Amino acid sequence: GDEALFFGGNFWNGRATGEKLGNPAADQAQGPFLNPVEQALPDSACVVYRVCTAADYPVSFEQVWGFGACNIAWPANIETQCGDPQGTVVLSDADRGKVDAAYDQIALSVAAYEASPEVNRFSSKYDAYLEGKAKLTANEMRGLRLFNGKAKCANCHTAEPGPNGEPPLFTDYTFDNLGVPKNPENPWYDMPAAFNPDGGNWLDKGLGGFIETRLDYQQFAPANYGKQKVPTLRNVDKRPWPGFVKAYGHNGYFKSLRGIVHFYNTRDVKPRCPDPLTTEAEALVRGCWPAPEIAANVNTQELGNLQLTPGEEKAIVAFLRTLTDGFMASGGGQ
Repeated sequence: GDEALFFGGNFWNGRATGEKLGNPAADQAQGPFLNPVEQALPDSACVVYRVCTAADYPVSFEQVWGFGACNIAWPANIETQCGDPQGTVVLSDADRGKVDAAYDQIALSVAAYEASPEVNRFSSKYDAYLEGKAKLTANEMRGLRLFNGKAKCANCHTAEPGPNGEPPLFTDYTFDNLGVPKNPENPWYDMPAAFNPDGGNWLDKGLGGFIETRLDYQQFAPANYGKQKVPTLRNVDKRPWPGFVKAYGHNGYFKSLRGIVHFYNTRDVKPRCPDPLTTEAEALVRGCWPAPEIAANVNTQELGNLQLTPGEEKAIVAFLRTLTDGFMASGGGQ
């Protein structure tokens, strides 16, 4: 069959390719503003208008992108037009051209911030350990050895520094179908038919669903159904307060690191839950796992039956908790 290995791209299915702005993060940044189920602004002009006239930034947009970038003749009723989901802002061709340029520059600014040291601090305990400034506990060290060895995590979540000593990013930028079950608590299933006509039958085809929309790559779609982007594991346990519940997996099925590590370990060992819409909590109590959301292309080589003991699972979780930034900033008192 047709084989092709896809790398990069943002969003779980890789659809922000960087083809438009030369940067996947910038392409991605343009998505939420106009998405009807996110910020739901009807026109990119509404974003530019807010940035140019309403935002209270320490530096103005024009200071960054040049005098005249905001020199746009806005219609008097722009607030009304931007408040209407079907609205379009009527502009001259010249002003529309300025809006298009500014909208791209806004996305490039967001991407620049996302790539900055303020976001990517590399200040975790693991970074301090790599620099010889901190010691991992015995259990964290055990977890690291398992991560790089028996548990096969590092096959996709690269844990070694780059060729010039760059901090490890804990992703190889590929895509994988891990056999994650459908998340019965996914609010997308209950969205109005205008957004999700399939309701509870909707399937997330992942990378394959995106590339089947591309004539140049369509032939590779079936081999990539169900594959989702390999995320970084940096800050995988970072949370705004200790009791905050994080969700893991492309659809948020897992609610704890223990749960997802246990799934990687036992997915192919435990029996199938009779109900494909069994929550993680129910599955853990019943000692089963539901069927994968997409049965095709499930990775059985690197997970599913890792033969880890409960203690080894715990050690891996302990190691994952060393990837939270802020360790050095807090004087190593973690």
